[in-house]
Amino acid sequence: MIKSMTAYGRGEAEAPNQKWVVEFRTLNHRFLELSLNLPKRLWGLEDRLRKLIKSRIPRGRVEMQLTWESLGDKALTLKVDPALARQTAAMLRAINAAAGLTELLRLEHLLHFSDLFITKENQELELEETWEAVSMAVTRALDVLDQMRLTEGAALAADLALNLDAIRREVARIQAQAPLLPQLWREKVSARLAELVGETGVDETRLAQEVAFLAERRDLAEELARLESHLTQFGETLETQGPVGRKQEFLLQEMLREANTIGSKAGDLLITQAVLEIKGCLERLREQVQNIE
Repeated sequence: MIKSMTAYGRGEAEAPNQKWVVEFRTLNHRFLELSLNLPKRLWGLEDRLRKLIKSRIPRGRVEMQLTWESLGDKALTLKVDPALARQTAAMLRAINAAAGLTELLRLEHLLHFSDLFITKENQELELEETWEAVSMAVTRALDVLDQMRLTEGAALAADLALNLDAIRREVARIQAQAPLLPQLWREKVSARLAELVGETGVDETRLAQEVAFLAERRDLAEELARLESHLTQFGETLETQGPVGRKQEFLLQEMLREANTIGSKAGDLLITQAVLEIKGCLERLREQVQNIE
C-alpha cells in the first residue's frame, strides 16, 4: 500500500532515572531531508540517528525533536570557572571606566553571565548507554509514524482510484466516438469542397482521398492505447510496496501528454469535452500525488 508523506509519531523509552521522548513530524518533499533537534550532549549520536531514520523513511522532510526528563533526584555539582570570572569582572570594570560611570561592580552583575557556572551531573552521561534508550524511543516513534503514513496513504489511494475511474469513463466516451470521426470529417470536407468548387460538384475520388488522409493523420488508436497503459500502471502503483510517488508523477505527465494529443488530433467537440474532463482529473491526481512517498 502507498504511504503519505504527511504524518506525526511519538515514542518514549526509559533509562535509569531518565525518560526519553521522541517526536516526529513528516512533510512532503521531493527528496529525503532530515532536521534533528538534539540536546547538545547527544550530538555524538546524530550520525547513528540519521542512519536509523533513513532505514525507515526514504522520502520526505523529517523533523525530529528529542527531549528528556529526570525520573529521580540527581545530585548536581555546581562549579565556577575562575579564569572566566576574572576576565568578565575586568571587562565590566573597563566598560565602566570607558563610559565614565562610577557604579561599583557587584556580585549581581556577574550573575547575569551564565557561562561562569558549570553544572555537571555526578554520573556522567554515557553515549553508548544512552543510545539504547534513545534508539528504542526513536523506533517506537517511527512505528507510530509509519502506521499513520499507511492510514493516510490508504485514504489517498481511495481518492486516487476514484479519479482513475473518472478518467476511464472519459476514455470510454472517446473510444466510442472515435469510429464516427471519419464520417464527420467526410461531411466537413464535402461541405468545404462544395464551397470551393461551387456548381461543378465534388469529386468523390478527391473527397475519399482527403478523408483517408485525415483518418490516417488523426487516428487516435495509438494515443488511446498508451493512455490505457498508463492508467493501468498507475492503478498498479496503488497496491505497490515502497515509494511510488515519483513514478506516479511521471505517469501523470505522460497521461497529460496523450490527452493533449488526442484533443488536438480529433477536432471533435465531444472528444474535446472528454479531454477537458480528463485533464481536470489529472490535475487533482497531481495535487494528491505530491503527498505520496
